Amino acid sequence: MAMRTTSPPTYIPPNTEEMRVAAQQVGLRQFEIGLVTDLCNLAAGGTINPPSSYRARMRDFAEEQIPRDKPNREREVETKFNDLMKYHQAVQDFLEAIDLTRFPGNSPLEQAMSVLKLLAKMPNGAGGGENGGNLMIPIFQNNDNPEKVAEQLHEVMDMVDSMSEIEQEMLDPDGNYVEESPEGDGQRSGHQELNRQKVAEDLVPGADKRVMLDISRTLDQFTKLQARKQVRLEQDPMGEEVRSRPIRSISELSRVSKAAWAMRQEASTHFLYQAVSGQLPVRERATRIERKQTIFVLLDGSGSMRGRKHWKATGVVMNRLKAVLSGDAVVYLSVFDTEMGDPRSASTPEEARTLIKDFASGNFRGGGTDIAAAIRAAHTYIAEQIKGGAMLYRPEVVVLTDEDTSVAALKKSEIPGTRVHGFAMEVANKSLVEFARSTGGVGIEKF
Repeated sequence: MAMRTTSPPTYIPPNTEEMRVAAQQVGLRQFEIGLVTDLCNLAAGGTINPPSSYRARMRDFAEEQIPRDKPNREREVETKFNDLMKYHQAVQDFLEAIDLTRFPGNSPLEQAMSVLKLLAKMPNGAGGGENGGNLMIPIFQNNDNPEKVAEQLHEVMDMVDSMSEIEQEMLDPDGNYVEESPEGDGQRSGHQELNRQKVAEDLVPGADKRVMLDISRTLDQFTKLQARKQVRLEQDPMGEEVRSRPIRSISELSRVSKAAWAMRQEASTHFLYQAVSGQLPVRERATRIERKQTIFVLLDGSGSMRGRKHWKATGVVMNRLKAVLSGDAVVYLSVFDTEMGDPRSASTPEEARTLIKDFASGNFRGGGTDIAAAIRAAHTYIAEQIKGGAMLYRPEVVVLTDEDTSVAALKKSEIPGTRVHGFAMEVANKSLVEFARSTGGVGIEKF
């Protein structure tokens, strides 16, 4: 029987066996029985009890825990009692703040297990004992702001619900977040549905993919990092499109529209004035030419670029690859040390998904780090691609490094037309940041 909450009159809380079955369905090994009951009661429309309703119970429990022959027993009991009350008050504050309607589940028990599974993914969020128990959950012990735990879980669900299809593809290149939804008779409908619980588990605070998404969304705020393709219509007698443009000379009068010729009959002087001043529209055939932006990512391959730095770098790569999925850019990626490694490229959604998957799981090792040489090599590589006929423009080089080595040896004149973005991962690198900004790019230290 729950002591922190009361269920509505028409609701019967789940028993321990039902909780275990529901926990297995979401892959939850540990849970606190009392907290599951509390969440179920509230999801069903129940109420939270005042702490005074269980003070006597906690006092009795504290008395039972301390041996009667223990020295200073009275003080020990009081300390135990205060700790218990503080813990349960923290849990109640959490229960007051949590909005269970925001979490996946078709029943109070399913919603409760969704919350607890996400809580277990957070630091110190697991507890209660194997297959159910009444042990305290560490995240609520000595926690002066348990409401923040609820806020963090709400934020996770907000991120899930605001995720774009492109972000989903980058975080889940294998498509594991989407599954077929069942019909009423249990048969597969063929309709694809996002598994919000699975996505949420990957986005709890501190998770690798949460780091990726946070970094990618941070970069979305930089105007200088917005990628876009160039679309132009060029005159082509064999072109499939027809466009209107201002007349350039009297010799083009035969291409003026019939409506304009009709004006000549009524106001010939004004018609000629518009012709010589370039105001008459003429029609011509044209071909649409598209050039995608070129983005070259240089990743420092040194062994120190592991752990959180790696996932931050993966977030930057994800952000750049989103432009491939939107059709605005071609992305090249190379791991460098003292020289640039062989580049990989992504110009299609499938290539972008493959590249982010391989990059996220990659284990890169290199020797020294020569940032200036890598930038020069990337600039040269892009120039060669364009010279060879690649429909590319507006080259940008993105440098991801945790080195503080200077790039003073590199001059803007050596990479004409190329914009550099420099991200010094958790270190200060004033030289790289200032050089990036001098090219019109973004430069950030201690990223």
